[in-house]
Amino acid sequence: MHEKQFKKPILLSVIAIAAYVVCLVFDLLFLLKWNGYGEMDSALGVFVPLMLIHLIFPVLAILWFRKGKNAGPEGKKSPASAGAIIALLITALVAWYAYMTANTMVDYVYKSKNGRGDMTLEEFRTKAALTVTSADLHDGAWDAAITNTSRGENCSPQLSFDAVEGASYYVIYMVDETANNWVHWYAEVPGTEFSRGANPGSYVGPYPPRGSGPHTYTIYVYALSGPPGILKYDGTYPEFDRPWLGADALWSGVLNIKDNTKHPILYGNVLAYGYIEGTYES
Repeated sequence: MHEKQFKKPILLSVIAIAAYVVCLVFDLLFLLKWNGYGEMDSALGVFVPLMLIHLIFPVLAILWFRKGKNAGPEGKKSPASAGAIIALLITALVAWYAYMTANTMVDYVYKSKNGRGDMTLEEFRTKAALTVTSADLHDGAWDAAITNTSRGENCSPQLSFDAVEGASYYVIYMVDETANNWVHWYAEVPGTEFSRGANPGSYVGPYPPRGSGPHTYTIYVYALSGPPGILKYDGTYPEFDRPWLGADALWSGVLNIKDNTKHPILYGNVLAYGYIEGTYES
């Protein structure tokens, strides 16, 4: 009887140590995973508390082992009871919840930096590093020639921008920011300089309603390392009949995605971006 009672706390101790080893493996995989996504600092910040939480398993193992070793001839001191098993299960659930919470915390930081976070358009613009120029922009106003009006020729503007090392092609995106990001131009191009009227992609020049005042038309240029993970221009973009995406949303939710089949989504496709803006009034 004594031998039978003695083995129960030893078995619980072994299970507790095994659970700790499993948690330790998952903790290390957690660190390696987020390091691969460039979030080592964020991951390390929750990795240490995670390991401290999981230390409860070896503590339980030591306590149960000692109580088992000290069990009397009748085994009255043996903790191998239903209560001990329930305690082990509850501890396992808490440990797994801590692990999942750690992933959620780092995932939030990761998406805030690369995905749809709380970054405003102004904050997005402060990170623009690509120089974009146009010979059709004078004193902050676009030339009438590029407009889709009686004064214009509906020609895409002359555009030049920096070449970015590692970029396979570039995306040009022009919106009327006064009219809720009304899309006027979307093009995927291999070069970095275009004359007026080259009109790569699909272009419809500015045509602000008469009397609506000056509208701000902004051209964004994105340098991409490869095709967007969830969009490839097929002639259907832009949707000129209704507002589409803002420049920051296009970057975070479409162009910057390398692979949307992973969890978390793999970002980092946009190597750099820049913009140029001007006004036009009918």
